[in-house]
Amino acid sequence: MTASEDEEKPVEVEQGFKSIIVDDEGLGLLVSKPRFFSYLKSAWLKRHFSIAYARARALSTGRDRYLGSLWIVLDPVFQVAIYGLIFGLILNVSRGIDNFIGFLIIGVVYFGFFQKGINAGSGLIQSSRSLISSFYFPKVLLVVAEIVRAVINNFIPATLAIVFAVFFQLDQPLHWTIIFVIPLFFLIHFFIFGAELIIARMTAFIPDLKSLVSLFMRGMFFLSGVFFTISRFEASPVITTLVELNPVYQFLMAVRNCVLIGDIPTLEVWAYLTAWSFGLILFGLVFFWTAEERYAGVR
Repeated sequence: MTASEDEEKPVEVEQGFKSIIVDDEGLGLLVSKPRFFSYLKSAWLKRHFSIAYARARALSTGRDRYLGSLWIVLDPVFQVAIYGLIFGLILNVSRGIDNFIGFLIIGVVYFGFFQKGINAGSGLIQSSRSLISSFYFPKVLLVVAEIVRAVINNFIPATLAIVFAVFFQLDQPLHWTIIFVIPLFFLIHFFIFGAELIIARMTAFIPDLKSLVSLFMRGMFFLSGVFFTISRFEASPVITTLVELNPVYQFLMAVRNCVLIGDIPTLEVWAYLTAWSFGLILFGLVFFWTAEERYAGVR
């Protein structure tokens, strides 16, 4: 063998074993944790993965049933019918509320976005173990994919809720302020995204918290004004203050005021909801990132 032929051969044979030279440039560990801003940059560069993953799983509700994706619409409709019967007719909480059906529809459907979104973050890491162990990617993309999926799934129910709410007050003109529901819709999902980041990390290492998250959201249903106005607690300033401080209540009332009354949320309300949403995202990103290298070991 000539010297030139020996230089071109990339494989060396030593005592019956082959030594193969591998270029490891670009390879990373499954358990690595890059610096925070490098982490965000990596997530941004791989954003197409989360979008494709979300689109593949979107509108999957009811695929194993005869009516298929129609359940995305039927589910909130049946919920409104049940809650309307219980709270409107039996418990008679509709007193003093104009267009109680429209009020209830918006409350049930839009609160459902919070409930489903936050519950989706519970156990998200465990349910994605096979994907996490397959290759390295910023795990925050799992939460991004979940919120993108929620936006796609929630668009139709959100629109129909507004249409039905307006239908039950045809005696009134259509309020132009309804356009402000669009930024509120996206702000709601920013809020949910931040909450999911926190819940996803907490439940990844303490699975028992999933039950507490579910109980917490059931309690929030009764503290968020889904079927009542805050005027019911005028005799109790403490309860009134607690309900007013609840950002979910403020989101629901902002949407209702834009659709049913024609009032634009005040600057204070916009600032409050924006601070909650982006504050949760900022805290959630840091909180989620600090455990990045531990997610691969979740069982």
